[in-house]
Amino acid sequence: MLKTLHKAARPTSTEHSAIQGMKLTASGVGVSLLCSAVLLYGWFAGWFQAHFMVFGCLFIFMIYKKWEAGQPWPDYGGRITSVHSVAEWDALLKSSGSKLVVVDAYALWCPPCKAAAPTYAQMSEAFSPDSVTFAKFNTDEAGDLARQLGITAMPTFKLFKGGVEVDMMRGWAGEAQLAGLLRKHGAKDATKKAD
Repeated sequence: MLKTLHKAARPTSTEHSAIQGMKLTASGVGVSLLCSAVLLYGWFAGWFQAHFMVFGCLFIFMIYKKWEAGQPWPDYGGRITSVHSVAEWDALLKSSGSKLVVVDAYALWCPPCKAAAPTYAQMSEAFSPDSVTFAKFNTDEAGDLARQLGITAMPTFKLFKGGVEVDMMRGWAGEAQLAGLLRKHGAKDATKKAD
């Protein structure tokens, strides 16, 4: 009886070849998956190595730009009043009376603002201080003032006369356009002093 049980547990030759086929098929799928994984890893590793320099340079560039944005601007001089709060702005408008006031709303991280800054400083000296007051404020530091003036883009140049907004220029369209707005609202060129 023991022999019979032992024989019954053994597969027949047909069953044996079917089981062997399944083992081969299963191991074939396993090898196929393993080869696919190795090839895929090799492709990604090769792609990464090929693009490592590009991503490395991009990463360093991003860190540099972040650092550069945090650096203070150089002082370009000029006759410009820096405003830091709504109270200072209100006092400037009140003290200016009916004189034209132009304000530059800028941000340190804004490239067009950085491009406009030296020209704005030169313009403050090119126009008569009796006819126009130049002011500026950092929108990140004086957020309340930016909201009060409705600043939605930087740089924005707003012109006021008698405490009322009379014109504005959003973005930096160049010195000629801003100078044209100033002259349109009564700003006079500074007289040159004889040497």
